[in-house]
Amino acid sequence: MAHALTIAGQIDDLGGQPTVTVKPVKTSEPEENMLRFDLENENDTIRAYRERARQCEALGEYAIAEQIREILIDEQEHQTDLATALGIDAPDVSRS
Repeated sequence: MAHALTIAGQIDDLGGQPTVTVKPVKTSEPEENMLRFDLENENDTIRAYRERARQCEALGEYAIAEQIREILIDEQEHQTDLATALGIDAPDVSRS
């Protein structure tokens, strides 16, 4: 929620309106599949935030880029936690 509030605040400050389509939530048994789904979502989120940070830098919005990087730190921790729970290394999502 804190991440959403940070991003929403920046969008509001810039005079914009958030346009978000929430991804459907995947559910499954066994629980390991749920962890894999969550890891896939974290990977997608990390890729998206990295792209947004690059876009902000290109536009000269350095403060927003820094806030996004702070969010990225949390997302990468989530990714590591999920990978650890699955007994695998955190995926390298530095490329699309």
